Amino acid sequence: MILHTIKLYENDSYIKDFSATVVSSEENNGSYFVVLDKTAFFPEGGGQDADKGEINGIEVLDVQIKDDIIYHKLEKPLEIGSAVDCSIDWETRFSRMQNHTGEHIVSGVIHRTFGYNNVGFHMNDTLVTLDVDGPLNEEQIREVELKSNQAIYGNKSIKAIYPTAEDLPDYDYRSKLDITEGVRLIEIEDTDLCACCAPHVSRTGEVGIIKILSYIPYKKGTRIEMICGALALNDYMNLHTTNKAIMNMLSAKRFEIADSVERIQTELGNARVENKKLSGELAMLKMEKHIADNKVCVFIDGASYDELRNCSNTLIEEHEYCYLFSNTDDNNYIYVVSSKENGVRELVQNLNKTFNGKGGGRDTYAQGKITAAKEEILNFITK
Repeated sequence: MILHTIKLYENDSYIKDFSATVVSSEENNGSYFVVLDKTAFFPEGGGQDADKGEINGIEVLDVQIKDDIIYHKLEKPLEIGSAVDCSIDWETRFSRMQNHTGEHIVSGVIHRTFGYNNVGFHMNDTLVTLDVDGPLNEEQIREVELKSNQAIYGNKSIKAIYPTAEDLPDYDYRSKLDITEGVRLIEIEDTDLCACCAPHVSRTGEVGIIKILSYIPYKKGTRIEMICGALALNDYMNLHTTNKAIMNMLSAKRFEIADSVERIQTELGNARVENKKLSGELAMLKMEKHIADNKVCVFIDGASYDELRNCSNTLIEEHEYCYLFSNTDDNNYIYVVSSKENGVRELVQNLNKTFNGKGGGRDTYAQGKITAAKEEILNFITK
């Protein structure tokens, strides 16, 4: 067994295809964990998922590193000592390189501008999340985004540095772990110096674009969500398509959509107020009233709880007890019961008990629903 796997991706992150020799192939729970003498597959670590790809045409399901040995999880075994052809899923790998390098740029800009440290990082194939240990506001986030993209425009060089333990103290670098041996530093010219084991692009221009999607306060600091490169381009293309559709629906120009939506919201709000007023007036006109002694029983076809409540507020001025019902379908009614003084709770309990209903409220007002015929309800109320 080898003492360590040669990591091809550390010195050349652009290797897409390579040949290697199988050192071991062990079965565990129906899967096979293959060790090669060298590999360009990046194992899961540092907030980044493992590379995808194939070995001799067999899909690589996972890649993990333990004690400096890299294990490739496959569905089939490989013969020990055999030479194998390997290929990286390059589209996925390059997107991750763009986004991981973009995260370094943003973290470096934040560190240089505000002195905050990156204390958390996670990246999947749709989003990058990073946490910094200080607060950032909208204006500062915009500054970070602008400076980060200016670093891209400068097409600055990116390289890996392997300082000795003796030389390491001479480097002012970012790191979340206190490591003194085997440290790999990623240096982005005039932008950032950070300990990292992952593959990166060779110049900042390859990142393409950095877009910060959102930020929130998080553990006395700030959590940032962002995307870079192809992910950011695809996001913009989708937003542009959606924006054009909304422009057509609103008959609005490109940068007038927000104003158009605000105007429509105002008009809709006014229309809702007017509609509520008119529906209340209509409900009053549709009332079928039955008056007995100090109480009134009212039926209104198709009325809502709000409409029943509004009618009740008017009727209670003239009657001590008000029963209002609206049929939702055959023999199913919603109700509102109100009183000037007290006693509603007991009345509603009897109503629910008689007609298998549900509902309740306070002693001067209650609402609910029952199952009964109109004649049964009217007979119950009048008696």
